[in-house]
Amino acid sequence: MTLTLRKKKHFLKNREDVRKIILKEVRKEKAIIFGARSVNKQVPKFLREHTEDYDILSDKDPKRLAKRIEKRLDKRFGGNFYEVKAAIHEGTHKVNNRFTGKGVADVSKREGKVPFIKRKGVKFAKLSFQEKKIRESLANPEAKFRHQKDRFSRTRIKLAKKQIPKRKVKRNNLSTDFKDISNTIGIEKFGI
Repeated sequence: MTLTLRKKKHFLKNREDVRKIILKEVRKEKAIIFGARSVNKQVPKFLREHTEDYDILSDKDPKRLAKRIEKRLDKRFGGNFYEVKAAIHEGTHKVNNRFTGKGVADVSKREGKVPFIKRKGVKFAKLSFQEKKIRESLANPEAKFRHQKDRFSRTRIKLAKKQIPKRKVKRNNLSTDFKDISNTIGIEKFGI
């Protein structure tokens, strides 16, 4: 199916729907978002980095989730805008946009437990998990192509940890001495 100019215009006007559809499917599947999107969700605005795609960890079949995301996106935009391909890493499936040539989601099988936080019903991998993955990547010489990106993410996480103040417990400092209040409102006249 070829994409008409009208369909391309419709797609470009409604690109924000891609985010909504992906997050809805991740929420339904109870999958976990990790990578740059997860870091961005947990750091202050000035430390966020622009990213194009979603990295998703699924307990179930990653290919099935990728196909479901593709199907929902194609249905929303009324054309064959998306396709699922096997990624470089074994077991990972990529949802690509045929029109822009860019990936919108990478879905992988979850290995073991992943600590997460929940925001609006969507699970995001904790920064501690992200740091662990970055350390593994930096120790791997085959992942040299992403070392600069990982170092920058590690720096953003370190800065965020220094920025995030520890929660202070609010104490209620009410005094039981009503003498000052009673003088101002005239309670002493009543013998209280």
